[in-house]
Amino acid sequence: MKILLLGYSNLAKKRLLDFFTNKKINISIASISHKKKIKNISKQYSSYDLALKNSDADLVYISLPNSLHYKWAFKALKLGYHVIVDKPLCDTSYELNKLINLSYKNKKLLCEATFFNYHSQFIKLIKLIGNLNDIKKIKCNFTIPMPAKNSILQSKPLKGGVLMDMGPYASSIARIFFNEKIFSKKVFIKKNKNELITSLKFSINYKSKIYLGNFKFGGNYKNEIYVYSKKNILKLNRVFSPPSKQNLELIVKSNKSIINYKIKKDDCFANFFNEIIIKIKKKDYYFFINQIKFDNHFRNKVIKEK
Repeated sequence: MKILLLGYSNLAKKRLLDFFTNKKINISIASISHKKKIKNISKQYSSYDLALKNSDADLVYISLPNSLHYKWAFKALKLGYHVIVDKPLCDTSYELNKLINLSYKNKKLLCEATFFNYHSQFIKLIKLIGNLNDIKKIKCNFTIPMPAKNSILQSKPLKGGVLMDMGPYASSIARIFFNEKIFSKKVFIKKNKNELITSLKFSINYKSKIYLGNFKFGGNYKNEIYVYSKKNILKLNRVFSPPSKQNLELIVKSNKSIINYKIKKDDCFANFFNEIIIKIKKKDYYFFINQIKFDNHFRNKVIKEK
């Protein structure tokens, strides 16, 4: 497997490059902003177009600002690459359908890199819940301090903001846990002076379950999920960005006891990427399609401002 990375983002620097080099995966990088030589890669390009036209990679990983995801994913698929894109895969349903149709036509894998649920803590959470029908309510809270003004997260032209950055997490929780019809919802969105969404709160009532979400920029850091079942309450911290080099804890509270489960170090990106490799080897190129369809619909139709 040879990989071409479009973009040299913070994620690419801190996580992707280390993982690929440690696994001795052949990787080349295209960056128009980073001019210095990058160590431990096979080739470096200063043009995305040039990289796509000349690379012998099997898979393109796109780690660019949100506004560039669709354009370069489309070009990569058209040229016959398998494609992974940082969340969110794209903005609109129109863009998503164009990418899906192209992946079908060229028989190539298309995937959004939302992988928090590949961590062993999340797998343990689902196992302890047992029957997902026993869930009564789920409450998510993901709050980060206000990003710097020059951050991509604060840029409207680059399609930053809470809905684009955190919306995929909210959508994934809905996809994994809620398979019922929505009966009612309340959505509260706040924007800054540049009309960029900085806060998203919602309450969604399903037939037998409730989904509460609080995703925002500005405030003390919180990254947690509470699952209220018929028997107990389960809590995870660092749910949406679990560190790969740190032990974690899952707390289960009931009327009779509090149990703290120690979760050993695990790399959710490694587990996610292994899934990618398996699907490509099996030529199961469409495994992720239903997931990204659901997530895009939930983000843009269910929790998007009216």
